[in-house]
Amino acid sequence: MFKNKFPKAISLSWEDVEGLVWEVFTALRGSGYDPDVVIGVARGGLIPARLLVDYLQKKYICTFQMGHFSGDAGLSEKPVLIYPLPEVDLSDKKVLVVDDISDEGGTMKAVVDYLGGKVGEIRTAVLVSKAEGHYRADYCPSLVTEWRWVLFPWSMHEDLLAFTEKVLQLTGGATIEEIIRILQECMHVEIATPDIEKVLFDMRSSGEISERDKVWSLI
Repeated sequence: MFKNKFPKAISLSWEDVEGLVWEVFTALRGSGYDPDVVIGVARGGLIPARLLVDYLQKKYICTFQMGHFSGDAGLSEKPVLIYPLPEVDLSDKKVLVVDDISDEGGTMKAVVDYLGGKVGEIRTAVLVSKAEGHYRADYCPSLVTEWRWVLFPWSMHEDLLAFTEKVLQLTGGATIEEIIRILQECMHVEIATPDIEKVLFDMRSSGEISERDKVWSLI
């Protein structure tokens, strides 16, 4: 009934993520590229970058935020710089820019353009890339050939919050069991009950939903 309302998805565990980061590391070693600084693009690239610097035995990591949203303006069509790179001289440094995923590739291209005149040499890495994307990172261990929504451990709550809200909009109200069943049937991934419980707690705390006889509804 709701199958066309939700995207098919891939859910990555922490173990999956560690495996992908390790593949990026071994590819770096194989290519001979030894970055002086790792830059994690906020928000999705922060955790992969932190894991990667351990494997690289590096101490220097920094960040800036690029995305499709800006303050109260909502979503923007093109990636925009939200918070700039700190005042640091990287003009003679080899850097590795890390993000979690490259969809169409617009964000990473904007990142490379932004850093172009600020660093000595730049290479890019993402954990997952969509096949139809227009930009291919230098290091990417996983290529998704059929479009899927990718659920990362660090953005699971945010994603499930949005999908749960949509379930409640479509149904007019649902139990935890119904929410999980709809999402699993439509998205083809396992959804853990504690994750939905946290989402509902968050939404109720924010005054977005109410509960009656175990049925949750939008206010």
